[in-house]
Amino acid sequence: MEGKEIVYIVGTKKGAGKTTVLNRILRDCEGCCVTSVGMDGEEKDSLTGEPKPRVRVNTAQFVLTGERFLDLSRFEVLEVFSYNPIAGYETLARPLIETDVIVAGTSGSTIRQLSQNFHFARIIVDGALDRLVHAGVVDGAKIFLVVHGEGADSLRILRKVLFASKLAKPPSEVEIIVKDLEGVWAITKSGQLVKISDSCLTLRQTNYDEFEWLYVSGIVTTSVLRLRDKLNLCLNNPLAVAEVPDSFDNIYTVNKVALEKVFINSSSQRGLSTTLRRLLKDSSIEIEDVLTLD
Repeated sequence: MEGKEIVYIVGTKKGAGKTTVLNRILRDCEGCCVTSVGMDGEEKDSLTGEPKPRVRVNTAQFVLTGERFLDLSRFEVLEVFSYNPIAGYETLARPLIETDVIVAGTSGSTIRQLSQNFHFARIIVDGALDRLVHAGVVDGAKIFLVVHGEGADSLRILRKVLFASKLAKPPSEVEIIVKDLEGVWAITKSGQLVKISDSCLTLRQTNYDEFEWLYVSGIVTTSVLRLRDKLNLCLNNPLAVAEVPDSFDNIYTVNKVALEKVFINSSSQRGLSTTLRRLLKDSSIEIEDVLTLD
């Protein structure tokens, strides 16, 4: 694919094959920048102690990672961003030689800065399993989902990504009003903008009859999703829903995401491909086996 893109690689379970997919994309991607909202590229998993595949980068690529994971004899520092108490300063660097690297400690705000202020061919983000919500912080992000098994957790994550990818943008006049707001806001039927709460979690009982739109910048609770029968909902992050609603009628998003491709590990469960094809039957999303990536 051509042009600047942000791609999040998300796995439904540890050991699903996420790093294998990441390395395969990197192999043919000049001018790409790789980063992670979790940690990837270490020799052994920090929780299980199991060996892991390394992340390999070359001199035509860039890395955004915590300063504590950079060997300055192998990298040239280009820019320094926010401080992370675990990983040190988020640092943009260029490899001086082909080398392995640990990518870790990146924030959503820094990824947004990269997308707005730098001209990479592609920004590739290793998305940690427990931080799926990070994949919805930038408008236009594409998701490569690596599915391991057809258990309840895997299918729940797939359904959430499918839901998020089906949401449309709100009308432009609404998006212009709400896109930089924080908290929960309403637009009345007469066009007045009213702040309701700092968060869905602190939302008090409100009469919604006079509102036409409700905008939420953070997590979206189930009770708020039920309001779609009364008014239009606009989400900042389509992956920040507490649970996936039965339908997406009257729900819109400022940050649009797309499920670009699904990878599976055919050795994990024989019926997995059949299950996924049934769930994806109305889409053109490709399914590829991780074991075929060389």
